[in-house]
Amino acid sequence: MIPGRSRFERGVLLLGAALLAAGCTTGSAARKARVPQSESAATIAAATADFEAGRDAALAGDFACAQEAFARAVDAVRPVGSPPPVDPALIAFSDELYDGILRYEALAAPPEDSGSAENHPAPELEKIEASTASAEAISNARTAVVSDAASSTFDLPIVVNESVLRILATFQNDFHGVFANGLARSGRFVPMIRRIFQEEGIPRDLAQVAMIESSFLPHARSPKAARGLWQFMPKTGRHYGLRSNSVIDERADPEKATRAAAHYLSFLHELFHDWYLAMAAYNAGEGKILRAMERTRLSDFWQLAASGSLRVQTQNYVPAVIAAILISKNPQHYGFEVDYEKPLEYETVALNRPVRLSDLADRDTASLEDLRALNPELKTGVTPQAPEGYELKVPTGARESVQTAFVAAPTARPPATRRHVVRAGETLSSIAARFGVTPTTLAAANGLSVRARLKKGRVVVIPGREVVRVASQRQKKARAQKTLVASAEDSSKPQSYRVRGGDTLYRIAIRHRTTVAELLAVNSLSDSLIRPGDRLKIPARAH
Repeated sequence: MIPGRSRFERGVLLLGAALLAAGCTTGSAARKARVPQSESAATIAAATADFEAGRDAALAGDFACAQEAFARAVDAVRPVGSPPPVDPALIAFSDELYDGILRYEALAAPPEDSGSAENHPAPELEKIEASTASAEAISNARTAVVSDAASSTFDLPIVVNESVLRILATFQNDFHGVFANGLARSGRFVPMIRRIFQEEGIPRDLAQVAMIESSFLPHARSPKAARGLWQFMPKTGRHYGLRSNSVIDERADPEKATRAAAHYLSFLHELFHDWYLAMAAYNAGEGKILRAMERTRLSDFWQLAASGSLRVQTQNYVPAVIAAILISKNPQHYGFEVDYEKPLEYETVALNRPVRLSDLADRDTASLEDLRALNPELKTGVTPQAPEGYELKVPTGARESVQTAFVAAPTARPPATRRHVVRAGETLSSIAARFGVTPTTLAAANGLSVRARLKKGRVVVIPGREVVRVASQRQKKARAQKTLVASAEDSSKPQSYRVRGGDTLYRIAIRHRTTVAELLAVNSLSDSLIRPGDRLKIPARAH
């Protein structure tokens, strides 16, 4: 424990100067050199030595060595087979040890692991940083905020400074029409977002992050292959359970992506203990924010922004979210007349086989346009083939007609796909031309930007055409007698999870809405050491 420092500084030790790379035995050597005065002091000294060795290795980029040292530190605090500590000092140290390890693990995240397309706000709002608000416009924005303060309540800390006022003035003037369109679309999604954020225990006002990310466009796509309301990059989306393949991209599913965004934002808050830093990390990636904090020895977003250690887009990102929150609370007060879209409402129909959307559409209750709008995650006109079935969203009141149409609809095989190994000099355009598809279709099937460069040896998926298999009347009758829809998977059974590189029990617990203690219990684990490839059971109630 380091007296006089904040919990963040004690847990992470980011304020120390970057040291030379440490060998994987540094912690053991340092541990032998210490002379503890009590059993708890001995444990803390041993764990601290190993943690510091892991910290030094992480800062040097040797994350395999860091992981070994961190595992030794955890084992020192709670040896395998031993009961949990009872000494208050050891318990407090253990909490900070886990906290610090979590942050240093985040340093290993590659740039693409930022939640959104790094430093890219919604396409409609990309030029925020280039816009210059006049002194008069900023003064008017300040007057509007002061006169509105008494009538607005927030569940997120709100700081109003020159950076916030400048962007607020920009929204009121240069981007008035663009921002008004985003506000109108927000009516469709914000009620759902606020409900999910409340369920996940994070501030509901963070719903306006989606305004800056996508302007509330579920089909929004960035030049760097981010997609959806929350602009998840492909790898981060998969990490938080969003499937992306040639048939479906759940980053575009408003509810699933919102749930994933809530989990990611919650993880970032656990990492930084500060919502402004969490938002900055959502934009730039936690690794970049942590490294900036380590370089500057600053742990306040505004100080980091002023230091120049963050890119201009990230400096403007948090002020833009704050400005969006202020306006969204009282649009008319800030000069916006908004005709909100109706909140998202739908029913679901469980499909146990793939069919074409056009075969389910009904002119009166569920048009093809309705089905496409409610299921933006579908990349083709065919529903996915999945062992657990597929929950198709349909307009409220259309469930019966769609179920009836489903019974009669022929089974459609998902578009056939091929795989191609990229050769030297090949591009998306040249590969698309070779296989008779458009570059846009090829990019979408692989979660890439149309302008993405392909490395030699990369495997790309080549999407094919839909194939429809016509069912006989006998098959239709037998299918109708069995069931109209697939039964839901038995939620009482535990699920299985395969541990991936960089996973920790803490991260897995956050992702699956359970606790480390429950994971330890259900898997009969005596400690928290896990390795890539391990299979873990996830408690059933956490699904």
